[in-house]
Amino acid sequence: MTEKQKAAVTLSMTLLIGGLIVELGIALAFISYYLLQGGFGLKLSEQAITAAKSGAQDAVIRIVRDANFNPSPNPYTLTIGSGSAQITVCKDTCAGTGKIQIDSLGSVLTKRRQIRAIVSVSSQTGEVRLESEKEISL
Repeated sequence: MTEKQKAAVTLSMTLLIGGLIVELGIALAFISYYLLQGGFGLKLSEQAITAAKSGAQDAVIRIVRDANFNPSPNPYTLTIGSGSAQITVCKDTCAGTGKIQIDSLGSVLTKRRQIRAIVSVSSQTGEVRLESEKEISL
């Protein structure tokens, strides 16, 4: 084998091995990115549902304090940690007479989750009772 042939074989082997190393590096970077995004997205989603629950609880507390609570503006926004909740209160028309429907949309960065709570208020005693609270799919 001549010197030129040895140089050509060495160059092609170097390029082949270098290309494989670069390809492995790129594949590992993509895998790492998607694994991190999955875990981070789950964390943000849990924070969003927590913000939505906090917003619904805030509205219930305000209704307990004032049975005629009607927020202005409706919906109102509540900041909770790094997220926020947009709370809509619908009295007598959405869930029936004597009932109040609370929709709370929790948002953290790109994740959003919603909670709907139904509260009944007794017109005679003023008792406030939470009838249901469930997550609504978006």
